[in-house]
Amino acid sequence: MGKAIGIVGGVGPFAGTDLVNKVFRHTRATRDQDHISLFLTSCPAIIPDRTEYLLNGGEDPAPGLEKCISWLSSCGASAVGIACNTAHAPEILSRVRVPDGVVLVNMIEQTAHHVAQMAKGRKAFKVGLLATLGTLRCNVYDKYFPDLVKPDEDVAESVHEAIYDSQYGIKALSSVSDKAHDVVCGAVEHMMRKGCSAVILGCTELPLVFSGGHSYKSIELVDPTEILAIELIKATEPGKLALV
Repeated sequence: MGKAIGIVGGVGPFAGTDLVNKVFRHTRATRDQDHISLFLTSCPAIIPDRTEYLLNGGEDPAPGLEKCISWLSSCGASAVGIACNTAHAPEILSRVRVPDGVVLVNMIEQTAHHVAQMAKGRKAFKVGLLATLGTLRCNVYDKYFPDLVKPDEDVAESVHEAIYDSQYGIKALSSVSDKAHDVVCGAVEHMMRKGCSAVILGCTELPLVFSGGHSYKSIELVDPTEILAIELIKATEPGKLALV
């Protein structure tokens, strides 16, 4: 079978399928058999909410993440990605054991490398972050971005609600609601006013708002899900990478 990709989905479920789709889209293939073998787990029942754990002492998601990675390894996955930014918080990820022979591709690290390449040769390049309150308050990205621009608290809370609200939130519906769309786009505009050249969509639900677009108005959008997809291909079958 050769090398295979493993994806820990279910965190949330549509973010997992978005990562799968981006792997397929960035794979050079002219027939079914050209695609890289890929395994997806989507087991939200065993992976409690990451933000709830980080901010409110909720149930620990690390054991469920570890179990999914173990399952993917047993299927033959040699490179694994987790389709959740908040799960990469050191308080969670540092306790997730990875089987021998499996590479866990760190989405946050790879996003930092990508943004560093974007910034080369540009004198004024401010990077902003939109994310869950867990990712923002636990400084998941700050280690890699010492001058990271974060939204004002009211904007951060509105984005969090656009992700989580049971009536209109991105996690709650099969397609992005108009209200969630407007809130997230308004938050990007807020980051523009704060002088950002680029904004990291630092929750895997947020790229769903923009349908694969790489910019919004005059600001560049950084999609960690897409970056992770590309790096998973590089870690398995780099000759099959198609940059689209």
